[in-house]
Amino acid sequence: MSQGSHPLPPKTVIGDGYVVGACLHSAAHGGLYRAQSRWGGSVILTVSTPLHPSTPTGAKARQVFVRQARLLMQVQHLAVAAVVDLIDTPEQVTVVQEDRLKQTLAERLTRLGAVPAEHQEVLCRALLGGLAAAHAQALFHGQITPGHVWFDGQGQPVLSGFGLYSTDSTVLPATLPDPRYAAPELLSGGAITPQTDVYGLAATLLEAVTGRAPPPSTARLQGVPLPPFATQASPAVRAGLLLALHPHPAERAVGVREVLETMNRAPATPVEAVATPEPVIAPPVGASILSAESAPTIAPPSAPHPAATPAPSAPAKRPVPWLTLGIGAVLVLGLGAVAIQALSPPATQLAQQEQAQPQPVLLADSGENASAVTETALNDPAPAEDAAELLSVPAVPSEPPAPTVLRTDLVSAALLNLRAEPLSTAPILDTLTRGQPLDVLEIQAEWLRVGIEGKEGWVSAKHTLPLMSPEVTAEALLAIAAGGDVTLDRGAYRLDVPLTVTQELVLSGQGETDTLLLSDAATDTLILEEATVTLSNLSIVHVGSRPARTLLQEGGSLNASNVLLGGAVRDEEAGEFGSGLWVQAAGQATLREVTFTGNAYGLYVSGTAQIDAERSVFSGNSEGGALFKDSAGGEVRSSTFASNGAHGVHLFGQTDVTLTNNQIQTNKGRGVTVYGDAAPSLNNNTIEENTLQGIGVQGSAQPTMTDNVVQGNRQSGVAYFDNAGGEASGNTVQANTKGGFSLTEYAQPTLSRNIITRNRQNGISYADFTSGEANSNTISNNGNPGISVWGDAQPILNGNTVEGNKQSGVVIAERSAAQVTGNTITGNALYGLIITGSAAPQVNDNEVSQNGRGGIFYKQDATGSGSGNSCSGNGGSDFSAELTADSPGPQYEVDDCLLY
Repeated sequence: MSQGSHPLPPKTVIGDGYVVGACLHSAAHGGLYRAQSRWGGSVILTVSTPLHPSTPTGAKARQVFVRQARLLMQVQHLAVAAVVDLIDTPEQVTVVQEDRLKQTLAERLTRLGAVPAEHQEVLCRALLGGLAAAHAQALFHGQITPGHVWFDGQGQPVLSGFGLYSTDSTVLPATLPDPRYAAPELLSGGAITPQTDVYGLAATLLEAVTGRAPPPSTARLQGVPLPPFATQASPAVRAGLLLALHPHPAERAVGVREVLETMNRAPATPVEAVATPEPVIAPPVGASILSAESAPTIAPPSAPHPAATPAPSAPAKRPVPWLTLGIGAVLVLGLGAVAIQALSPPATQLAQQEQAQPQPVLLADSGENASAVTETALNDPAPAEDAAELLSVPAVPSEPPAPTVLRTDLVSAALLNLRAEPLSTAPILDTLTRGQPLDVLEIQAEWLRVGIEGKEGWVSAKHTLPLMSPEVTAEALLAIAAGGDVTLDRGAYRLDVPLTVTQELVLSGQGETDTLLLSDAATDTLILEEATVTLSNLSIVHVGSRPARTLLQEGGSLNASNVLLGGAVRDEEAGEFGSGLWVQAAGQATLREVTFTGNAYGLYVSGTAQIDAERSVFSGNSEGGALFKDSAGGEVRSSTFASNGAHGVHLFGQTDVTLTNNQIQTNKGRGVTVYGDAAPSLNNNTIEENTLQGIGVQGSAQPTMTDNVVQGNRQSGVAYFDNAGGEASGNTVQANTKGGFSLTEYAQPTLSRNIITRNRQNGISYADFTSGEANSNTISNNGNPGISVWGDAQPILNGNTVEGNKQSGVVIAERSAAQVTGNTITGNALYGLIITGSAAPQVNDNEVSQNGRGGIFYKQDATGSGSGNSCSGNGGSDFSAELTADSPGPQYEVDDCLLY
C-alpha cells in the first residue's frame, strides 16, 4: 500500500521518535498529522511522499517540497506555526511544526456562524500578516480554504498547509483546487502566485465575515455576485476583501501588502467622510504589545493627535468564543513595507500593562527624502502627586500669556518629526504629515519652534514652507488660470478646489522643496485641458484621503522639469484616480527630472498619448511606478523605478513604449510586467532585486529585450506565460532566486546571445506547450540543469554553450520533442544531455565533453533520433541508456558518441 495514496497508520514512527497519531488532512502525495514527540510534546507533521519518485515529475515534486520546507523554516509569524525539525529520508520528507491546530475555521463557522463585526478586522489582519510573512520568503500556499485556517488554544488564528502543494507550474498539485476559494486563473491551470494566494485567503475570510461561502470564481466571471456584507461590517475589511477578490488578475491586489494598505486607507467606521486611517508603529522585539487603541500612530493631516497613553485597565469580562483571538504582532518593514495592525489583547492583559515600551518610528528630519529610525518612549509616566498637596487647597493658576505667532507654515515633507529641542537627536514628541499647519513661534537657525493643536516643539525648517495668505493664493491662482508666464514665490499655496488650465502657461517656482501647490480637493489638484503648459521648479501634491489625481493632462502638451508630483489617492471601488500624472487622449508630455512619489500609480499613460521622460524618479508608489496602456508610447530613459508597492513598470494594451538605461529595482512585484498585446522595447536597463520576476511577459505580448541586466530577483529573471513571445537578445540574466528564463503554457519567444549564469535553478526552463528558439546563448554555473525541457515543449536549441552547471547540461523530459543542434555542452556536474520519460528529441551535431558522469544518457521510454554528435573526456560513458523493457529507444546513427 503506497503511503503516497493512503494516510499513514497510527503509531507509525518517523525520524527520531515522532509517533503518528490522527490524520488531519490527506492528499495524494502527503498529509498532515498530529504526532507525539520523543519528549512527550504534541507536534504537527507535514509529510510528503511523491507518487512515482523515480520519474522526473516525482523527483521534481520532492525537490519543490524540500525547497518549500526550507523556506517555511524561515517564516517567523504568530499566524504561521513555527518549524522545529526537518526530516529528509529517501522514503519521504517530513516537516515538524509546533502543535497549535485545535479547531478549523470551517468547524468554528459551523458552530458559531459568521465572525462578529467587531472582530472581523482583527482576524483578517492576523491571517494576512501570516501570509505576508510567507510571501516574504517566496513561499506560496496554493489552496487556502477554511479548512486550512485553524485556531490554537488561545484563539489565535493559524494558517496551515504550506508545503502540501507545489508552487512550481511544472508539478501539478495533488488535488484540484476548491472552485469557491481558487482564483479563476488557478482553475484554468495557471501557476500559483501571490495573487492566487491573496484570492484564496480573501475568499476564506469572506466566508468568515458573511457566514456564506463565495460562489466559484468561474461563476463570478459570468456575473454571479459575492455574498453581501452586513451593514455593520468593518469598512477596512470590506475594502480589502473586495480588492483581493477581483476575478480579473489585472484588477486584483498584486499582493498582501496592497490589501493591507487598502484596509489602512479605509474609514474607521462605516460613514461617508472620515480621516485617513492611521498606520500603526511596530513594537521592538520583546516589548509589551499594545492594543490597537493604545498603539502610537501617525496623525492624519486634518487631525493631529497628542502622544498616545497606555490603555486603561478594564474589569475582566467573560470571554465569548469569537473574542479569544489572542494577541497579534505589529509589523512595519519601512518604505512600502507590509503593515500589520496589532490584535487587541483581552482586557485582563491590558490591565497588567502599566507602561508601554519604546517604539521605533520611521521619520525624516533633514536632507532630500531623508528618513531616520529613532526610538522614543510612547509616554513619560506622570509624576506621583505629593500626598500633602492633595490635602491642600490648590491655588488658582494664572493664565500664561499667549505665545506670539510669527507666521504660519505648512509641513512640506511626507513625514516630519516634532522634537523637544532644536537638535536632530532630541526626543520626538509627535509625527507631523504633509500639509499640516504650524504656528511658528521662534526661529533658531535652521530650526523652528512651532505650536500645533496645543503642543509645542521644534521642527527642521528644511521641511516646512510659509503658508501663503488667502489673498496671495487667490491672486496666484487667477494668474495661473489666465495663462502666460507666472513665477511663484517660495511658499505653500493651498487650493480648495481643482485648478483648471486651458490657456498656454509657463509656471515656475523657486525649487521642488521651496514652492508647493497642494490640495485635498476631490478628483484632481491641477487639470490641463488641451493646453500647452511648462512647469518647473515646484511640487504639486494631493493631501488627505479623498480619491484624486495630482495632475491630469487631457490632451495638449506638457513640459515638466524639476517637478515633484505626489500624494494621489486611488478610488478602490471605482478603480479610478490615484495617479501622480495621468496623460490621456493624444497628450504629449516631456518630463525631465520629475519625481513621482507617494501616489497609487506614479505615471499613468493611456489613449495615444506619448511620453518622453528622462532622469526621473518613480519611487514609493503603492501600485506601480508607471503604467502604459492602450496605444500609448514614447520613451523613458535614464530613470529610476524603485521600491514601488507593486510592479515597477506596467505595460499592456498595445503600447510600444521604449525603456532605455533605467534602474528598476526593489519593487514589491515584478520589475517590469508586460501583458495584453503590448510590444515594448527594453534596452540596456538594470532590473534587479524585485520581489517577483525581473520581467514578466503574459497574454500575447511581444516585447523586444536587448542588452539588459536582470539579476538578483526573488523569482525568475525573465518569465514568459500564456501565448507571449518576442525576442530577448544580448541580456545578462544572473543570480536570480529561481531560473534565468522560465517559459510556461504556450510561450514562444526567441532567446539569442544571452548570458545566463549563476541562477539558483535552471538557466532556461521550458514547460507545458512552449516552443520558440534559444540560440547562441551562454548558459553556465546554474544550480539546476542549464536547459530543461518538460511537458510537451518543442523548443529549438541551437548553437548554445551550456557549461559548468551544477547538475546536467540539458535535460529533455516527459513528452517533449526539442531539436538540440550544434550546441557545446561541457563541464557540467552530471551528464551532458539526459533524455527521459517519453521525450523524443532530435539530437544532432552537438559537442558533449568533460561532463562529470557521462555524455548522452537515455532513460525510461525516451526515443527520438541523433547523429553527428562528438563526445570526449566525460566522466562516464559517452553514450548510455537505461530504457524500459519494451521501449524501442532512439534512432541513432553511429557517430563519435555512439560507437559500435
